[in-house]
Amino acid sequence: MITLQGIPLSPGMADGIAIVYDYEVERRLELPNRPVSDTDVENQETRLDDALAQSTQELKSAETFALNEPRLIGTAQLLSVHASIAQEIAALVRKRITTDRINAEEALDGVVQEFIERFEKLENNYIREREQDVRDVGRRILKHLITPIPCSREPLPAGSVVITRELMPSEAVELVKSGVVAILTERGGTLSHTAIVARSLGIPAISGIPELVSRVQPGTRILVDGETGRAEITPTKEAELLFLAHAKERESRKSKIAREEELPCVTSDGVSIRLFGNMGLPMEAKDAVEHNLSGVGLFRTEFLFLESRERPSLEEQVEIYSKMSSGLGNLPLTIRTFDLGGDKLPPFLLSEKPHANASLDLRGLRFSLQEVELLDTQLKAILHVARTANVRILFPMVIGPEDFSHAIRAVERATGYVGIQQRPKIGAMIETPAALFALDEILELADFVAIGTNDLTQYMLAVDRSLIDSNDDCSAMHPAVIRAIKLIVDASDQHKCPLCVCGEEAGDVDFARLLVGLGVRELSVTPHRAAAVRHAIRQVCFGELKETAKLSLKCHTPQEVHDLFKRYTEA
Repeated sequence: MITLQGIPLSPGMADGIAIVYDYEVERRLELPNRPVSDTDVENQETRLDDALAQSTQELKSAETFALNEPRLIGTAQLLSVHASIAQEIAALVRKRITTDRINAEEALDGVVQEFIERFEKLENNYIREREQDVRDVGRRILKHLITPIPCSREPLPAGSVVITRELMPSEAVELVKSGVVAILTERGGTLSHTAIVARSLGIPAISGIPELVSRVQPGTRILVDGETGRAEITPTKEAELLFLAHAKERESRKSKIAREEELPCVTSDGVSIRLFGNMGLPMEAKDAVEHNLSGVGLFRTEFLFLESRERPSLEEQVEIYSKMSSGLGNLPLTIRTFDLGGDKLPPFLLSEKPHANASLDLRGLRFSLQEVELLDTQLKAILHVARTANVRILFPMVIGPEDFSHAIRAVERATGYVGIQQRPKIGAMIETPAALFALDEILELADFVAIGTNDLTQYMLAVDRSLIDSNDDCSAMHPAVIRAIKLIVDASDQHKCPLCVCGEEAGDVDFARLLVGLGVRELSVTPHRAAAVRHAIRQVCFGELKETAKLSLKCHTPQEVHDLFKRYTEA
């Protein structure tokens, strides 16, 4: 028996037979890179147009299928986005063919690589993993540019465990037609669209398994645990019996959690906690309703800017924010203004400001205040939607009263322009040590505040964001971060200012319990983690959590904090 350990992408357990899928999806193609003559430019553009047309038709067919498959309704919009990405990539490829006098394949490869390099520099994990969508679309167009390679489209046999280096989002959608019971990959993160599709389909998925393809033989039996990220090849009888016991236990727990999803999120001694959702795409609004959330506590808008080579127009933004709010009904929607700057810059700004510019070195709100036109357009779009929807505005990385005051005045200017009688509530994200030292002044100005645990952890511990939670000493469970959160909670209580924790860590059940013990009453989490958080909170007594949280403030290491909360996990 061989045990594989990777990163859990989608929960669930499966027993199946390995299908090494790379014969289909990971071909090593020799691109015919060669210069072209002036007379051949038109031919290359025609080849590109044909490939684009075929790719677009495939995506439309897949989108139609997704719209008719209840589990994939949200994914239909992803495929529509892929069609838009295809158009954008093709426009850039056409320009490169003309200016560089190279063939379509080489131009396509160069454009896709530029996108990938830009995405890989981003700090936001959710946005960074959108590079997978660009590669997916690029490979689809390339497939129609090169000499076609015979490829079986027959459904995979029942009980298939797909083994691959990487599975693209559109390929994951196609697998719903097959007998796939699990997906194992070498690449792909928890926020990738492939992971999102797998969770929508209820297919267990694991990524980050080194040399997976070379370690698994086709036809091998595999037991997959998508919750722990563990897979066992050619399991022993003892391992099989243990797997079956765990599966039965999980199914019982899953059924109990599912039954509780419609119940209020309240501790065993009656303390109510409001659960909201963290989201980055309009199609995710339905998840807030499906998981009985109180609304959207954080709608990230960076995707709109980072995936565009032109400034998003007022009309585009109004349409996107309207789609999100209409999907929520009367539930509140907190829209965070764009968190850009530093190495997180959209292509339209890079092209407009190719030389040194002071604003490019700033982050968060300070960057936004330098980009006056960009911020004003976004605020006007938000306020248009606020006429008929329950919308709140949240500013990222507030440093102190000065930058926050400027932001409030910007909202008031936009309010007058749009012509609404009352501006929405305005909030500040507390994510930096500077904000901690200006808490009272910020709270006097804010209608509400939010804590972003990832950035707060990064700046409190002076650590690269990519290392957060990959290193035991660099997690939000660090006592220094916990003390900072307690400081914010106490100050918010004193000022009677509502507080929500909207960092991804709030979706971890132990950390969620810790936050409740510290006095937090609003948590915003990834929707698919909400049921587990709700269940965890309903099982505990607030009085006990409060005492445990007090002890955590006296700890010296993250491990000591984790040990304090083991009592709830083991109970």
